[in-house]
Amino acid sequence: MKKLLFIFLIVFILIACNNASKESGSKENASQSSSVVLPFPISYSSDFEIGDKKFAQYILEISKDYDNNTIQNSVGKFADSVEFHMPDGTILNGPRDSVLAAVIGARSSLASATDYFYSIVVLKPKGKDETWVSFWEKEVDVTKDGKKDATFLNDLWKFNKDGKISAIYQFAAK
Repeated sequence: MKKLLFIFLIVFILIACNNASKESGSKENASQSSSVVLPFPISYSSDFEIGDKKFAQYILEISKDYDNNTIQNSVGKFADSVEFHMPDGTILNGPRDSVLAAVIGARSSLASATDYFYSIVVLKPKGKDETWVSFWEKEVDVTKDGKKDATFLNDLWKFNKDGKISAIYQFAAK
């Protein structure tokens, strides 16, 4: 899993560097990048722009509520229906209150949780009425019996056209 997280990190950095050079490059660079032929078909989108940073703020506020065991403060940021793909393959899919009740139950089993964010980026797929937030963090949990566990997470959170979270995809490495 550590190798997988490392590969995700390298790919993300390369993409970020590539996007930065495109923004600062000349029109010549822009015309060169548009002539790239991708070796695989991309079924969702390969055309993104930087999205509104308020969505990054929402993620950080929700994470702070998770750490403080006050998730109920962030309920309004979620859509009526939420799909949550967890790292172990479990999928929670249903009404917001049911999905968040499971998250609240899992969090309440911990004595503490602390998030350390490394990177967060907001992306808007062109031609789609939604926004994605991708972030890397380390979460350090302490169980009620005092055991400490650190997990590196890579999350993708989808905000719908109303600015509410409708899907979460979470990947983890110990």
